Amino acid sequence: MVMNTKEKSYIKKEIDKLPPELVKEVWNFIEFLIQKEKRKKWIEFDEWAVNLAKERGFSHLTEEDISKIVTSYRESK
Repeated sequence: MVMNTKEKSYIKKEIDKLPPELVKEVWNFIEFLIQKEKRKKWIEFDEWAVNLAKERGFSHLTEEDISKIVTSYRESK
């Protein structure tokens, strides 16, 4: 949902009415929602990466193995 200017203005006015400690709670909740969305995206990425590894036959590699392969590749460039 994308808020329009009127909705944003209403929210700002309502927040301005709150005491500082509640404004802090609103801010904390917003930060919580942002972090929750980021975690969701990472979980989706992890699932994609695991499925790709299984499809390509390299699911036996550890993160350390992959790190070494990437480091070696970058050093060769």
